[in-house]
Amino acid sequence: MKIINDVFQRIYLDFNTTVALGMFDGLHIAHREIIKRAEVYSKRNNTKSVVLTFEQDPEEFLYPEKKHNIIIDNKTKIKLIEELGIDYLVLLKTNKELLNLNPEDFIKYLVNNIGVKQVICGFDYRFGNKAKGDIELLQMYGKDNGFFLDVVDEIKINGLKVSSSAIREKLQNGLVNEANELLGYQYSIFGLVNKGNQIAREMGFPTANIYIDDRIALRNGVYATKTVINGKEYSSISNIGYKPTFNGKQKVLETHIFNTNMDLYGKEILVKFTKFIRDEQKFESIIRLKERIQEDIIIARNL
Repeated sequence: MKIINDVFQRIYLDFNTTVALGMFDGLHIAHREIIKRAEVYSKRNNTKSVVLTFEQDPEEFLYPEKKHNIIIDNKTKIKLIEELGIDYLVLLKTNKELLNLNPEDFIKYLVNNIGVKQVICGFDYRFGNKAKGDIELLQMYGKDNGFFLDVVDEIKINGLKVSSSAIREKLQNGLVNEANELLGYQYSIFGLVNKGNQIAREMGFPTANIYIDDRIALRNGVYATKTVINGKEYSSISNIGYKPTFNGKQKVLETHIFNTNMDLYGKEILVKFTKFIRDEQKFESIIRLKERIQEDIIIARNL
């Protein structure tokens, strides 16, 4: 998959494309259906498959003073989209010029700069200045500009509408197993392993540490996880948070992988979350922390 990350004015694709449109925070079941259709239709129509999205959520760009939570960061999003077999990922740099485009000009941009021949989006997709554009406008302009529109309808799981907001709420409450049902896969964080303070290793529980975005919606705490390294999956236990026992300041994902002692510094891993075990907490001593980690590992292994 080729990644293009630039301001919209400098992006030009000189071939025909099938384009999946959306913000795609979380890559949930509905998002994946949109992207899978783009991949299928592109092969059928001999075009290139393209996911076109924003580098930064427009709401966050316009209202930076508000607290914004995200399901996954861009690095994880890129990894998950790549696994779906897409040819191109276009990450438009979010700026005022892009957000001020009226809906008609955004459609012209898709035609003239992205080479769109087919568009796939969700039923509630909005675009253009003040989100004035909708699927009806795409349908109308498609007929005049030589592209077809396919709309993915609302999807419900156990009576609940699949949406990024519903998934964020589940994650904030530690209900990762329920969030996974809406996502259609195990909630994941992808990142580069950094060297930590070695305290966990000294206690006998070496961890792979990934520093993560403070905006990640997942509740801080301990989880049963699976960790993918070079395509192989290992059982593991993970803590996400700020390491309060050691007065940590930066949000970090610490993962202890069972039955292996690989050197993972500088390598990229994917951590999949399966079950919430407990909240992150501050311990009065390292001895008590070690005891609790041993208890958590027993729980995680049983899960």
